[in-house]
Amino acid sequence: MYEFYSKPLNPETSNYIYLAGITEQTMARYYFRIFSAEGLPKMSTDTVGKIKGIIQGESRDLIDPYVEVTFCGQKRRTTTEKSYEAKWNEMLQFTELFPALSRRVQIQVRDDGMQNAVIGTHFLDLPKISNSG
Repeated sequence: MYEFYSKPLNPETSNYIYLAGITEQTMARYYFRIFSAEGLPKMSTDTVGKIKGIIQGESRDLIDPYVEVTFCGQKRRTTTEKSYEAKWNEMLQFTELFPALSRRVQIQVRDDGMQNAVIGTHFLDLPKISNSG
């Protein structure tokens, strides 16, 4: 079991938690590649989407998806696609302490309408996909 304590190194890292006995932690870059999304709804379900559907006609794709990744309190997002068959092929970069003190990554697909409605959410457990050794 580890003992945690705060050890401010500079104003930018004053809110980090460090392991007791560790005098130095390295900053690392974490990369998340976002390829595409499948099975997205073809039409927005919010009020704005319904109004757009009436004005533009039902045959148009009314969803404007983007992906938002949250890791260690930081958020990054992809560009907005104008189709329910979204293909981004974008890389999102985070700079954080190594080893990261967060064990999960939140990945959300959102609609870039007025309310940025959440279409879907997935949590990625880092210990399940990383080498422990």
